[in-house]
This record gives sequence, structure tokens and C-alpha cells, in this order.
Amino acid sequence: MRTSRPIAIAIAFALACAPAQRESEPATPEPNIDPGRVNPPRVLVPEPETAVERIVPPETALARGWMSLASTGTDRFLREHPTFDGRGVLIAILDTGIDPGIPGLSTTSTENPKLLDLRDFSGEGAVPLTRVVPSGDTVEIAGRRLGGFGRVVALNSTGPYYAGTLAEIPLGEAPAADLDGNGAVRDTFPIVVTRATDGWVVLADSDGNRSFARERPVHDYLRGRETFGWAAAGRTPRATMAANLAEAAGVPSLTLVFDISGHGSHVAGIAAAHELYRVPGFDGVAPGAQLLGLKIANSAQGSISTTGSMLNAIGYAIRFADARRLPLVINLSFGVGNEIEGGVRIDALVDSVLRRNPSVTFIISAGNDGPGLSTVGFPGSARDAITIGATLPSSFLPPGGGGGAAKDEVAYFSSRGGELAKPDVLAPGMAYSSVPLWNAGDEIKQGTSMAAPHAAGVAALLVSALAQRKQPVVARIIKQALMVTARPTPGATYVDEGRGLIDVSAANAWLESERVVPDIQVRAAGAGLSAAWIQAPAGQPAGDGVQVFEVMRGASTAPATYTLRSDAPWLTAPARITLSGPTTTVELRYAGARLAAPGAYTGTVTAWSADTLAGPAFRLVTTVAVPAPVAAGRKALRAGARVAAGGLLRSFFQADTARPFEVRVSSEAERALAFLHEPDGVPYRDQAGRPAGQGPQAAVYQADARDVVGGAYEVVAVAPPSQPLTASVLVTHAPLTLHAARGPAGVVATLGNPTSAPVVADLSMALAGGERLETVTASGSAMRRIPFTAPAWATGVVVDVSMDREQWGRFTDFGVTLYDSVGRPLGKQPLNYAFGRLQVELPPGHADMPVVLGLQPGFADAAGDQRWALRASMRLYADSAAALAPADGAPASLTIAPGGTASAPFVAPPSPWPLGDGFSLLGALVVQTGGHTWTRETSFPPSVSGAAR
Repeated sequence: MRTSRPIAIAIAFALACAPAQRESEPATPEPNIDPGRVNPPRVLVPEPETAVERIVPPETALARGWMSLASTGTDRFLREHPTFDGRGVLIAILDTGIDPGIPGLSTTSTENPKLLDLRDFSGEGAVPLTRVVPSGDTVEIAGRRLGGFGRVVALNSTGPYYAGTLAEIPLGEAPAADLDGNGAVRDTFPIVVTRATDGWVVLADSDGNRSFARERPVHDYLRGRETFGWAAAGRTPRATMAANLAEAAGVPSLTLVFDISGHGSHVAGIAAAHELYRVPGFDGVAPGAQLLGLKIANSAQGSISTTGSMLNAIGYAIRFADARRLPLVINLSFGVGNEIEGGVRIDALVDSVLRRNPSVTFIISAGNDGPGLSTVGFPGSARDAITIGATLPSSFLPPGGGGGAAKDEVAYFSSRGGELAKPDVLAPGMAYSSVPLWNAGDEIKQGTSMAAPHAAGVAALLVSALAQRKQPVVARIIKQALMVTARPTPGATYVDEGRGLIDVSAANAWLESERVVPDIQVRAAGAGLSAAWIQAPAGQPAGDGVQVFEVMRGASTAPATYTLRSDAPWLTAPARITLSGPTTTVELRYAGARLAAPGAYTGTVTAWSADTLAGPAFRLVTTVAVPAPVAAGRKALRAGARVAAGGLLRSFFQADTARPFEVRVSSEAERALAFLHEPDGVPYRDQAGRPAGQGPQAAVYQADARDVVGGAYEVVAVAPPSQPLTASVLVTHAPLTLHAARGPAGVVATLGNPTSAPVVADLSMALAGGERLETVTASGSAMRRIPFTAPAWATGVVVDVSMDREQWGRFTDFGVTLYDSVGRPLGKQPLNYAFGRLQVELPPGHADMPVVLGLQPGFADAAGDQRWALRASMRLYADSAAALAPADGAPASLTIAPGGTASAPFVAPPSPWPLGDGFSLLGALVVQTGGHTWTRETSFPPSVSGAAR
């Protein structure tokens, strides 16, 4: 999913720098920590029949502009055009669900219902039903006897009656899964379904008194927008439930729709809330628009989309809007990382749907894997969607230079293009918005997940204006309007921001002029992607080169000649080009002499018709990355480099497989950040983003030889919004490659020297725990479970999951969750790429713990190929290591000749810990050279380990 980003820094900025009459400031937490561990001060706000703790009162948030409407000029636009507020437009929110009980999601600005329907396509709320027979006024459901069944009989005197249960434990952790708010996640709630005179209805023991006597029947949400929830008598439910009821062969089926993530409800409020939390004037972007809440995600497993859920929800939204003749905007604040851009199944499906439905405006978040390049995720990489990157909105930032008003800045976390000419535009990536009662206190969320619904709301404003002016609604033209009129950010490139920050008034004025927009697509020759990504040889001049693009003219577009302009001195193009046939090639030339320093260079060539106000007809985006070579010892990629406030500094370096390295990023700025990305843009597997200070506060990445991926890594230093910085980036490569394997009588460490000088190394080996390796092959969407025991000596579990990169493109999500013996999640980390790492700290003093690793695929296409395979490493770590002795006569120090190898054997003793079936001892090779320590984790097969079983 598109998770919202940690907001610790932004909250600190907002509370510290907003106008006077603010609440007390929180202590500034360390950057990039888990937002679930941030405990900002909260203010008690009265709600009907309960007390809600909010991060600040909604009145304060409104006064500070924390819906971030001013960033795109939405506040001014609505004052000038009050009827263009989204009325008459439907926004479909494909997300974790929407809680219909939130004040502000009930009605539109015209007093029409805000939520037209709520549907669950994830299956998380499915309630299996069985037929039950009452005994007098009671009925037994799942071993529990409940009274007041006469209430059900009053609706249907003859039956049949069906019953089922919804359990809290499979839904995850508190407070989200504590549906009745009693402080414990262990309840199971009985539910009855029967057919009343006006259709199927649900009755639940909502107050927990074991009786249906006073319960209210609830119909399918589409029929009457009825809801219920569980809470003690007189209390407000913490989560609001809607029902989806269907029938097949006379038998009902029930799915409950709820939001136990808070993500979908927050997104909905940004797009279209009206009088949020009952505060007059506190609106989302399009308060007149109506909403369709389509749940595609299983929140208990990390809010992962399930097989076919995206495509099914898209189809439902289109059919729903068509049946009611409502123009449709779809928002999808979801997605995962791209491994092979252009080879993704869901992208192809989205583009196909949009080609068949040209009036549907589809907004998708770019992802939160920035600031590294080539990080736009899918389905944000779908060509015909409008892909949204994020800004840090000015309303949350300190005053600008000289005390003037701040301006939005490109958010460091916003995913960047590289191999793709994405994102298309930016929108504010932070807002105070609607959350369910159980999520109170988390009203501020940050991420491209928040930017996308802002853009969706803007699209609804534009569609509303078009409809009222009787102009046709064409998504491709709306996309052009947003891009042509967007405001660029000084210093940002196309792959950072697309065309820049949305300007709704300018986009509306552009649409009013009814300009012609040609249907043209571009493709970089070779890779077949929408942008060119060139990696220069490490440590060598880039050299002059040619990049060829194919420009494809749609059948509805007339032949024409365009003038070409480049925005980069190192990138040149022909003066003009004529598109006469279906496909025309264009050669761009880049000057390698201008690309000498390690870093990234992006240039964009734009094509213009005689009507320059129409904007570019197409864009040719080229990025060249120049990495520093692998070199033994320490190398300064940057030394005291100046970075403007809110800016960033990119550096690239080459790494060799099995050769560990260290990256150190330092800065004098208090809130500087560092980010490390593996080859192809993948965020570094062990906490990519870290604070970067001076001395011991520097960001230090020490890559174990087992984790090093051969290729070009990117390291980025990010300055805080209010403070420039001087950054230094040092990379130290080990002079050796590290390997360890089974030997004749134990374990043999082998060191290779790829350098041109001899290397003296001291080496040792220790046991750290146990490892089990599994190759899983399966078919279908059912969860694959791998049970094992976490023994009493284990303090933590680490699970690495990897699959082929080509296979990754067939999924929309893949859940990786560790459960205890009763099904409670101990930890979850859905895959974001073809490799993922789940780390779980076990409770202190635990006994032997049966646990289960759950692997849950979510395929893009339910009708497609559902065969899959992966490799899983499950590692158990002890609280102390056990040293291995060198074999008789083996030296503790080795001299490795240039280009040569040397080996040292170690004796593997019997395991100091009992290991479960399939586990081998896990060891660590430790090598010291020139004052540096390098490591490689490795497992020893059972025949070596002497493991106790």
C-alpha cells in the first residue's frame, strides 16, 4: 500500500512555527521514527457521548490552514466560484474503507448525502454464515446463547435465519482491532441475518448484553445508508460498520465494511469533507462532491490490496457512476515499488480501462520511496493515470527567508521518476483530516497518499466547472490542464516534480479556453519506457551519446510540426519535428564532458505547436546517473557541499556483490536527513532514512556482505525546510570480498582481494543464532503458512523474503506477517519490492513460542496466472554470540595478495542452543582491516552445525 510517511518532523515544524495561541510544543522526536511511537500532546475535544483526544482541536487546524487548501489556490478558487465545489461529481476512494460515522463525511455543501455507497472488495470483513434455528426466544451462535430473538422473529416469523461471527484477533492490534473499545483484542461478535419484508437485514448484539431485543435491523448500505457498531450501552462505537448483503440461490452472504487503518477515512476527508468535525468552514478540497468508499485492502496484514480488489473496485466505480450519469474521479492512494518499469500487470489493466473510459479521471499517488531516483511505484506508473507527487505544504513550514511567507517544497519522501516521466504534478502531501474515533490523535498524516486525494478533489472542482459550463469532460485534457498550469519549484527537475504544484484557478482558466490537446505518447528506445535512464560507467567520463525516442501519434490527432526546446545545456535536440505517421523517431544528444562529477543530471525536451498557450504537446525526459567507482579505502563523494534549505544533494557510487561497505553522511544541521537507495532505486533494506548530524550523530550505513547488491547505490542528503546545510558524504569499501561455507571439518572463511595491493586481515567467526531457508512454490491467492518455533533463547526474528523481479509485476501487494499461536500478529511488513525484510522483537522472558509466517499474495488479475514462488530466510537471534575456534594451526591473521584469495578454517562446536526442525546455525564472519570491521552473515548446514533437534 501507499503508507503515509512518518510525520514527527513535520508536526514539530507545524507546532513550533504556526501563529500564536498554539498548544504547548512537543519535544522534537528523532526524524524517521515510526509514527506509531510518536506521542504528541493531545487536546480533549467533546464529541457526543464520549471524549475524543485530538492532536489539536479542529478549530485550531482550520485557523492554521492545515487542510493545505491555500497551496493549490483552492480556498481562493472556491470563494470566487462557490458553485464549482465538486457538486455533481462522484469521487471513488479505493482504499482501506471509509468510516461513515466521522462528522464531516455525512453531507455535501448542498445537503446531499456525502457517501453514496460503501463496498468491501478486500474480503477482510467477510462473515461466513450458517443456518440457525432458535429455541424459543434464544439462539445459539458459535457456542454462545443469546436472547431477545423475538426481535428477529418480528422481522421474519418463518425464517430461515442465518448467523455468523466477527472476531477481533484476526483484525490485528489495538486500538484499531478493539472494535468495542473495551481495551482488549479478544472479543467475538455474534451476528444474525434474515430477510425482512424489504430485503435482507443484519442484527448484531451491538451493546454486548447478549440480547437482540433492542437491536436495530441494518440493511445493505446502498439501500438506506444504515450503520452500526459495537460499544457498551451509552457509548459511541469506536469503529462504524456498514453492511454489504447479497444473495445467491436464496442464501445470503454478508461482508462488513469498516476502516481499521484510518488511511481511507483520512484520504476521503482531504478529497471532499464538508464541515469536518462539525466545524463550519472546515472543508476538504471538494465539499460539494459525493463519495464512493471502495475498500480494497486487508488492514490486519499491513493494509495490503487483495487479489483482484483494485480491478474489481475500478469496474464497480465506473458502473456505479454510469448508472447515475455522474462524472467520475477515482483516487487510489495505494501502490508498491517498481522492479521492472513497463512490465507491470496492473499498469496495463489501468491503462486499458482508461482508454475505454476517456471521461474517467484517475488519480494515483506516486509513492513514498523518495528521495531516490527511479522510485515511482505501480500503479502510479500507469501511463494514462495522473500520478501525484507530494509537497511539504507551506502551512506546516516555518516562515520563509527574511520572515516572509513560506512556500511549498517538494517533499523528501515523494517518489521520483527516472526510468519513467513521472510524477505528473504535485499536491500538498500533509493534512489534518478525518479519522475514525479509534484513530483520534492521528488527524495529521503525511505522504503522497495525502497528495493524491487533494489532486482528486481539484479534479472534481474542474469537472464540476466543466459540467456547469456544458463542456465535455475528457480526462486527457484535464491532465494537460493540470500539467501546463502547474507551478514549478526552483531547483527541482522533471523527475522530482513533473510539472510542479497544481494551480486550480489557472487550470480552470486553461480549460475554459477549450484548446486542442493532441493524443501523443513517447517511448524511450530500448527499454520502451516513458523516459530515458542512462547510467554512465563508474569512474569513467560519460562520453557523448545519443538517446532515441519514439513519438507515437494517436489516430485522432492530425499530422503536425512541433518546435523542440531543451532545458539543459548538455542535452540537445533537432530544432523541430514533424509527426506525419503513427510513429516518429527523435534523436537527442548529450555531451558527456558536462557530466563529469558523480551525481544525477536530468534534462527535458519539450515540443510546442504554434499555440504555445496550449503547453507542450509531449516531453522527452532524459536522466544520466554518474556513479563513483569502487575503490578500496575511504572516498569523499562530497566534502562540505552546500545544500539550500529544503534542498537535497544526490551522490552515486558503485558496489560489488559480497564486498561490504560503509556510508557516512554528516551535517551540522540539526534536522538533516540522509537516505540510501540500492540499485534501481530500492530503499536500503535496513532503514533507508536516518538523521544526519555531526560526529557521532552522523548517519552511518554499514552493509553486511550478504546484503550488498552489485550496482550503483544512491545516497541523498536532505536539508530541513528552514535551514541550509553543509553535507559531507564518505564511502568506504572493504578491500576484500567475504565468503564462508562448509568445509571438510567445519567452516571455511574465504577472502578475496580485488584491489591492486596486498591486504592484511584479522578474522574471527561467531555463532549468532539459527536460520531456516525455505523455497516456497504455490498457486492461487490463499495464504501460505510456514510454522516454526521461536525458542526461549531467541530475542528476535528476522525474515527475508525474495522473489524474481519479473514475477513481482503480477502482484499489487504481498503480505508478510508473523503470527503467534492464536493468530495475533507479532509483526508485519508487506513487500514493497521483490525483496523485503520483516524484523520482530520477541517479548522478554518468553518460553518456546510456536509462530507462523503468513505469506499472502495479492494478484492484480484474479483471472491471470496465479503461480508464484519465493525464497524465505527465517533467522533467530540470541542475546549473545558464541565464538568459533580456528582449526588447529589456522592463523588468526591472513595476508591476501592482489587479485588473490585466502582461506581460514574454523571448528564448529555443538550448538549452544536447541534449534527447531529445518534450522541451521547462523554465524557471522568478522574481518578487520585497516581499523575497519566488516561482516558477513552465513548459515551452516545441519551436518556442520551439530545442532540439537
